[in-house]
Amino acid sequence: MNRRQAFQILGGVAALVAGGYAWRERRGLTRADLESDDPVQSPRHTVISPAMEAMLYHASLAPSGHNTQPWTVRVKEGALAIGSDRARWLPKVDPSNRELALSIGAFLENLIVAAPSHGYLADYEVTAELPSDRELLDVTLRSTPVRADPLDRLRTRRTVRSGHLSRELTDSDVRGLSAAFPQEALFVSPTSREGRYLAEGTIEANRVQGLRDEAQGELADWIRWTNAEARARPDGLTPESMEISGLAGWYVRHFMNRATVQGTRFRQQGVDRVRDQVARCGGWMVVTSQDSTLPALIETGRRTNRMWLNARDRSIAIHPMSQMLEEAPFRDQIGRELGVTGHVQFILRVGYIARYPDPVSLRRRVSSFLITS
Repeated sequence: MNRRQAFQILGGVAALVAGGYAWRERRGLTRADLESDDPVQSPRHTVISPAMEAMLYHASLAPSGHNTQPWTVRVKEGALAIGSDRARWLPKVDPSNRELALSIGAFLENLIVAAPSHGYLADYEVTAELPSDRELLDVTLRSTPVRADPLDRLRTRRTVRSGHLSRELTDSDVRGLSAAFPQEALFVSPTSREGRYLAEGTIEANRVQGLRDEAQGELADWIRWTNAEARARPDGLTPESMEISGLAGWYVRHFMNRATVQGTRFRQQGVDRVRDQVARCGGWMVVTSQDSTLPALIETGRRTNRMWLNARDRSIAIHPMSQMLEEAPFRDQIGRELGVTGHVQFILRVGYIARYPDPVSLRRRVSSFLITS
């Protein structure tokens, strides 16, 4: 395979084609590999109880931009202070930390869902004013008898970029997905004027973002091309989480690097891949909030993750494609074009999928985001 052929297979980072290559020595590192090395059930030399550690691990399975996993947790008397790690911010594509606050909300939702299975009930209060504050909210924990709630929804949630079917979501499934926030979740048919606007705008916003060297450099910082990089830094994007596998996965792990991401061909192939993706679409879920205050962003992140956790049971894939919210002039026009009065916070491409893949995105140890001082 030459470099040109590899790029054809690669198709950019925005979304890449899944393959099937069964030989273990030729596949990349996944979350399951890290868990087999150091399962969550075993102590990890933290200062908290195994039950709390397991609860926080399940919380950390939440989605975040570029899989930066930006959350921090400081243990207080009967409570947890949840904040963010400045080194894990994305200032080039998320300068106001809007998306970071949404990710913290998703982490919070996972924590609240996981808590009863580990003997806790969790309530929260937003304590900060801005997403840039060091600590954002307090979670109060109360002991409760362990409840055998299934945690599979948290473990199996994942972003699915490829394999979407072009069949539009049914009204029943749309209602099921948006049950947590029917007034804030707008379903857009892919064949409607608004659907075509989102498809064309997503392609163009990806092109605009791809031309920004600083945004492309930030993306490059969070790609773990090799297994060694993934073990050293179990976060960010891997070939597997970008859905590059098989021979293409072997190639990129051996021959791609940070400079590749910043190359002209890589950027163009990324736009081409996005064009292919939006052509295969069961619709768009546009999530709004009344305003963009920190409490509203936290709550919107919670509810969106709640929707995500219920998608797999309906064989619905979710792929965040929010570049229009990151780039001008799209972010200033989208609400008017869609006829919504609230603040648009998520643009999610949704579609039925024949086979739901297992989660592969890397996760850090709890000890790495736990603040003990």
